[in-house]
Amino acid sequence: MSCNNTNLSGCCGNPCGITQTNTAACESLPSQIENFTLQFFGEVFKTEVNGVVTWSLPCNLDVGLPNNPRGENEGLACYFLRLFGDGIIGLTGPQGPAGNNGLNGNNAYTVTLASFTQPTLAAPHIQVSTPFNPAIITGMYVFIASSGWYLVDQADPSGTLFLTLARALTGATGTISAGKLVVPSGFPGNSVTGPQGIQGPVGPQGTPGASFTATNGFYFAIIGTDYNLQVTYAAVNFVNSSPAVLLPDAGTYSVSVVATILGLAGVATTDIIKLKLRNVTDSADLAGSEMKLSNVVVDQLGQIVITVGVTTSSPNNTVVLYGECTTSDKVAVVALNTTVAFVRLS
Repeated sequence: MSCNNTNLSGCCGNPCGITQTNTAACESLPSQIENFTLQFFGEVFKTEVNGVVTWSLPCNLDVGLPNNPRGENEGLACYFLRLFGDGIIGLTGPQGPAGNNGLNGNNAYTVTLASFTQPTLAAPHIQVSTPFNPAIITGMYVFIASSGWYLVDQADPSGTLFLTLARALTGATGTISAGKLVVPSGFPGNSVTGPQGIQGPVGPQGTPGASFTATNGFYFAIIGTDYNLQVTYAAVNFVNSSPAVLLPDAGTYSVSVVATILGLAGVATTDIIKLKLRNVTDSADLAGSEMKLSNVVVDQLGQIVITVGVTTSSPNNTVVLYGECTTSDKVAVVALNTTVAFVRLS
């Protein structure tokens, strides 16, 4: 049938005409399509972009229900058929109240409760007693500290582990004591050492070092009078000599003192004895050289040792031993048992 044929019988003249009068007995095709679309879909909105017409269906039929979305490029009839077949999922309700907290989980480790003899690959099977831990199961590998890696042949509910040695730690022999950590692990990997690389080119020769002669010196009194410490710092003086050394060249030195002290009449255990080294050439104490001693009683001998580094910027620096005590004339530095030594380091 052609809409251009105006003499078709039973078609009310031209059924494609849009200007003819529509009646229930004779309705034009455009009117029928419009009525069907409106009744089936509702009002349809059409847009056109670059010659492409897009329909926007009412009731969000182009996207579907919130919990039953329409598939991409899915026909509306197919969408309805799928809903009828699969059922319609209702809307998501409000979130319910939080449930009770679960029980605390288990640590993924355990410890050995008894010692065992380190196995070998020739006799790899051992039985180890541990507190039961459900994280350690049959078929996994575990690592035992100080021993090595093992395959779990069976994990008994009592905590007993039946193990097969996979690889021992280097040097693991004899008895492995109790209390060793047992942790799940993978199969031990192989340590691969690659080939040695090509030797690099020889570097340029360094600057020749300057010649250096080690210098050392030592103080020791063969005669002298013990020195009584006073309440303020003063140079120790044994009358015949003083415990001091001369650092002849500029440089870095290690200076050491061993001083014997003696408790005199009236000394108290609360008296504090202090000794230090001082560079009298620079009028400066040697940092870190001050040492203290207390709890000395009458006729008791004690010893104070000082070792310190010092750097001088000029030759002929004199380093002298100084001392003090919280109470005068209660402690003496023994002349014949006090030494000072130095060694030039650079």
